[in-house]
Amino acid sequence: MAATRKSGTSRSIWYWFFINANGYFVSVAHAFDNADQNTKFLFWGRLPEQLQDPKVQIQEIVKNDDHDIFIGKIAVKSPTYFHLSKNIPGEGRSVCISGYPLAQLSLNSQGILELGGVRRYFQPSFVLDRVTMNSDNGAGKIRKHDGFLLRDVGLFGMSGGPVFDKSGVVLGIQGSVTKPRESKNAGRTISVENALAIRTGVIIDLLKEKRIRFNLLGRF
Repeated sequence: MAATRKSGTSRSIWYWFFINANGYFVSVAHAFDNADQNTKFLFWGRLPEQLQDPKVQIQEIVKNDDHDIFIGKIAVKSPTYFHLSKNIPGEGRSVCISGYPLAQLSLNSQGILELGGVRRYFQPSFVLDRVTMNSDNGAGKIRKHDGFLLRDVGLFGMSGGPVFDKSGVVLGIQGSVTKPRESKNAGRTISVENALAIRTGVIIDLLKEKRIRFNLLGRF
């Protein structure tokens, strides 16, 4: 699902997903960085095909800045939601990453929302290794991303998107990318980056702490 942040005339879009039918969802905490008293976080609908009218403001339930996890709620029922797995996927396991890369939102002169490049993006990938890595948000906030590395890098706008297996079960969420590394051979230079997914076990611990209902591989 997609949500936006609005600060003055600036708007951006990011990904999150429901974990039960009562409007509870999971995303990354860094999507909420640099908010001030003029910033609003709104649910605009299941973009691009279903706009929400009127817009619904997002309620913060818990924000764990250390592990980059945000759990929120909107006043909208959702019969469709993801199941979670507490298991860490092994090396070589096939997965799929998803999100809304490079999306653009704007209001025209009539105040109507215009969507540019808003599409759901899915990228098959596989797990490289288990890893724990610190991530700097660029403003001095260091977060610990505890999870696993993926071969294919996530694009801007895909943070918070689920990483799921072939059955559609969530194994983690996209948190960050590794620093570029250079591979050189025969005069060619290739920049290599990998995506880092935050394992769902961190999310499950927060859900249990707040007694939020979720589905664990089909078992509540």
